[in-house]
Amino acid sequence: MPILSFLIFLFSCQNTATEEFFLPDILPTEEEVKYSLSSDEYLVRLRAIAKSKQLTLEEWKEGERAKVKESEISRYWQAERKKLPLEISNTDAIDRMRDSIRIRIVWSRIFHEAGLSWKVIPSKVGNLLSKLDIKHSPKIGNPKGKWVIIEWSDFLCHFCKQTFPFTKKLLLKRADQIYYIHKDFPLDDESEEGILPLAMARCLWENEPTNILNYMDILYSDSKKIKSGTDLGFKNCSADDLNSRFKDLVRVDHKEAQKLGVTSIPTFWVNGRWIVGSLNQETWEKVLRETERR
Repeated sequence: MPILSFLIFLFSCQNTATEEFFLPDILPTEEEVKYSLSSDEYLVRLRAIAKSKQLTLEEWKEGERAKVKESEISRYWQAERKKLPLEISNTDAIDRMRDSIRIRIVWSRIFHEAGLSWKVIPSKVGNLLSKLDIKHSPKIGNPKGKWVIIEWSDFLCHFCKQTFPFTKKLLLKRADQIYYIHKDFPLDDESEEGILPLAMARCLWENEPTNILNYMDILYSDSKKIKSGTDLGFKNCSADDLNSRFKDLVRVDHKEAQKLGVTSIPTFWVNGRWIVGSLNQETWEKVLRETERR
């Protein structure tokens, strides 16, 4: 089944609050940039905004390119550096990588200003649900319902937190119609602290699955406390001695998501359609209308 990209003019956890100096938490890949720019609908919107600035799209891009600072490129260098061999003798490879970071910062800023989300590259996964490892993932609702919703998120993600109240309301309202699966996508997978809130959710799900929505509320509210090691008094799930198995499951989810092409959160998969970015009650209802299985 081909995977469709649902275009919404909202933001995902690649954002900071200041538009002029916008820098995403995670850069899009070169492939994502190319795929998104292949959309006629996107190009029409981008060219219209460029025209309103009395510029061509190319001129807008070059203007933004000139504003990118070396310090901003360096922000992403360590993560991007992993794509190169350990020993680099060819400085051209470094220059190409840094230039790639620069242009992806440029397009991130342009897309941010235009209110566009990155299109998720179609993946040859067929029936996605059958391809994912969901044995230990938090699950809610009816497996035979009208909708299967898979969400990739992190409790430390602002836009995931922003969306969750609407998602929770939807799951409570349509409990017998939706099968919801939560998958982990840590924004900071390099540190133990960065994956701790997601690992905590795994533990809470295993110990008290019927209360997971309420626990998710708490995790979004107090994720920074959990990250700092504060004990919130969860029974059998202490930040100090959390079983390493739960942290391993978070890392497995992250690798699985990366193979699927997920790069920003929240990302949702609803009956074969991908949605990237935050949702509210109105957009959730629209998604359900357009993806309902008759």
